[in-house]
Amino acid sequence: MASPDGRAEWEEALRRFEDDLQDALAQIDPVPWRPPIALGPIPPELVERAARIIEAQAHTIRYLEDVRQTTAKHLAAVRAVPAAEVGAHPVYFDLIG
Repeated sequence: MASPDGRAEWEEALRRFEDDLQDALAQIDPVPWRPPIALGPIPPELVERAARIIEAQAHTIRYLEDVRQTTAKHLAAVRAVPAAEVGAHPVYFDLIG
């Protein structure tokens, strides 16, 4: 049953957003996201919390994009190494450049 002012539903939705952020940073496989249904207007006392979550989501998106780009560079470096050759040939990786 819905609470009269919608506060309980909003608190649950915000808690799920916070949990999703923690899972993303902990590299836990995400659960498919389902948007909250029929929340109505956010109660004024929850606006600041929601704003903090939005800011944290934006930060997490930037962080995960940086990680993705770094991983792509590492994969490109590994793929650039020629296939194994017969004989002893040293192979060096330039991890900085």
